Amino acid sequence: MRSRCECRLTVLGPKRAVRRFQDSAWGKALRARYADPLELSPGRFVCQFETESPNDQNLQRLQRLSRKHPELVFLLDFELMPARIKGLAKTIAGKLEHCEIGY
Repeated sequence: MRSRCECRLTVLGPKRAVRRFQDSAWGKALRARYADPLELSPGRFVCQFETESPNDQNLQRLQRLSRKHPELVFLLDFELMPARIKGLAKTIAGKLEHCEIGY
């Protein structure tokens, strides 16, 4: 059985690029379920959702998505509740930085 991962994605960049991202199939690319937009302002998009994928796969998907939108900054705040792991990832043009802590 896969763990549920709760995610909050923040996307930053030029207004037009953020709009293109919002209109893309980003949810399908990240396998997001129950997506709920929190902020839709020019140059900034924030959404919360959940996935049922292991965290390493979520990060790989985010990295691939970032390569498709190299002008954007992606920040992913995630929590794997059953495993008691909290993390933050940042990716720009496919370059990924992330950290995780257990609690």
